[in-house]
Amino acid sequence: MIFSSSFLGTPARARRECARGGQTFDRLDKGAYSSEIVGERSMKAAWRSLPLFLALVLVAGAARAGAAGGADRSGVGGRVLGEAAPLPAAGVYAYQLADLSVRKVLTDPKGNFLFQDLPKGLYKIIAHKPGFIPVVVMLTRTAAQNYQFVELQLAERPAAAGAAASQEEDFWLARSRIPGDVLRDMDQGERSGVQLVRFEPADAGRRLNLEQLGVQTGFRTDFQAMTGVDQIAAADGLVSGAGVGIKGKVGQMQVGVRGSFWQLNGSPASIGGATGAGQARALSLDLAHGNSSRITVSSLSNRLAGRDEGRDAGPMDFEHYKLNWTQEVGENGRSELSAQYTAESNFHRRGPVSPLAIPQASQTWWLEGAYTTTLGDRNMLQTGLRYRERQFGLSAASRPGDLPVSESIDAYGHGGVSVRPAVLLEYGLYSTLSDGSLSLMPQGGIVLQLGGDWQARAGASRRVMEGKRLEPDFLPSLFEETDLCEQGSSACYQVGLSRRLGEDESLSFSASHREIGETLRLYFNNEIFDQSESLYLVRGDSLPEMRIELAKKLSPQILTRLESSIAAGGGGAFLAADRRTYENQVRYMVTSLDTQFLGSSTGVFVAFHHLSQELQPTGGKGSAAEVDLERLRLQLTQDLGFLMDLTADWAVQLNMELSRGTMTSRSDDELRRRLMGGIAVKF
Repeated sequence: MIFSSSFLGTPARARRECARGGQTFDRLDKGAYSSEIVGERSMKAAWRSLPLFLALVLVAGAARAGAAGGADRSGVGGRVLGEAAPLPAAGVYAYQLADLSVRKVLTDPKGNFLFQDLPKGLYKIIAHKPGFIPVVVMLTRTAAQNYQFVELQLAERPAAAGAAASQEEDFWLARSRIPGDVLRDMDQGERSGVQLVRFEPADAGRRLNLEQLGVQTGFRTDFQAMTGVDQIAAADGLVSGAGVGIKGKVGQMQVGVRGSFWQLNGSPASIGGATGAGQARALSLDLAHGNSSRITVSSLSNRLAGRDEGRDAGPMDFEHYKLNWTQEVGENGRSELSAQYTAESNFHRRGPVSPLAIPQASQTWWLEGAYTTTLGDRNMLQTGLRYRERQFGLSAASRPGDLPVSESIDAYGHGGVSVRPAVLLEYGLYSTLSDGSLSLMPQGGIVLQLGGDWQARAGASRRVMEGKRLEPDFLPSLFEETDLCEQGSSACYQVGLSRRLGEDESLSFSASHREIGETLRLYFNNEIFDQSESLYLVRGDSLPEMRIELAKKLSPQILTRLESSIAAGGGGAFLAADRRTYENQVRYMVTSLDTQFLGSSTGVFVAFHHLSQELQPTGGKGSAAEVDLERLRLQLTQDLGFLMDLTADWAVQLNMELSRGTMTSRSDDELRRRLMGGIAVKF
């Protein structure tokens, strides 16, 4: 299991709490440039802002004509004018602020240009021609199918020797608002003296191919930093962290590097706090050659102080290393190979009520290979092989040859066949050979297109043969990323109904019933310094769950997404680390509301978690153990580009959390708080 240390712009159930409204640093045009004309000095200021003012006036004046002429087309079109006539062969760029992508076209002999099918988002539209002062305007697209018209006027740039200081200042001021990728292409074009792209309506608006243009691709960098107080992970805790990411291209190879570091200082929290102090480091490397092949390498290292449990007082260590490689095979195939290594000590156990199957320390090796292909127009098939080896009970005094080892090999295959245009049948078989025992788990399902926008789905899987293992198995799982029907279940039944209305609106209902076949620790957040928000599931538990997802555009400027999951079940025999047997009962409710206000580039995210686990002693002996946790989270993100004109993309984020609950036999209703703030910048 990987505990992510990314923040402020991490990718939702992404997953569920990772991608948040407003974290893409979208920003909107402030809508006006103003100047006061009082005296000679103000006249000079007005003259310097004239190109921008004229561009804005022309945009507003052409809006009505653009709306009338764009009813039967989509995208962004317009015209580039000089001081007296249209400008042919002028470069026009559409720079999207969310993903930093660039598209480029050249104007035709009449100065016209067109970006076809430009996705929704916030753009800088940049017009440039050698000998003229470039112009930059902000443009917001609320839907990809809309048509918008923009008219831009460029002022001539006098020869450098005779240029007035104010006019030369206008030129460099305009350049300061242009992203680096676009500047490099503009400068390359001026040096070469040749036009790089022709205006062709059938090909207009394509993404800028920098190799084709002969431009050296620059690297993009993003930086984030956060700090604050944390009473949830540690009493009077202080948390600080920073991360940096670099993306770019070297020849035909796309390169990405990301690293982060977190530091926590404080005393162990009273509610089974995971730590009083610790450090966490993460590093990843991503190499891609187009869409044909990709290699990712990642590492994560956490070292945390001991728990306040009266037991397991030693430090907690967690290290994880992963290598993943994908490669296209032929026209329809893709292969994937993954290798992982994990070493942990005192990380997954919570104290005396932890299941006996959870080791105090372990090392795990994981190798997996898979191949996916399409068979004709109606069939898809994936096959794979997975090997896992886990060594238990490691310590400084242990010798590897004396420690228990669990080994398993999984062979699986699943696919789908379209028997009719509106009917898809799914099938699969999972087989596991573990410590000499064999288990088989067939799967089946159906997907129905019910006409219009509605779709129904049903599926079932169940182990039909299973041998007895020599060593109990344990699987750590993250709720927002794990499909428990494929991991840890001996049987699973699912039904669902969904409807999609366009790009921003959807509705989904689903229900599932799972029978747990392995010991699981199910984590409900990926906080690296806090593992208390989790539940144990054991073999024999039955867990029904209901889930709803709703995405709705409340207005052209407000997007919202609601997700909620409710489950209650149990009944399995819980053999605890204290050698006592309990009957397990679990309940959870996980709800989140993510809202984006496009008009102000603001994101608001609210989440509420309620987790409950009760262990009743079998035979009426002993006392019950209980976990009852509640957590409320509010996250605000604001793009500073909405408030001020910045050459880079800046954003601020504020996280506030309240937590309360009880663990084991203690009663602790004290309200614990977490308050953190941070900044992020892309350049």
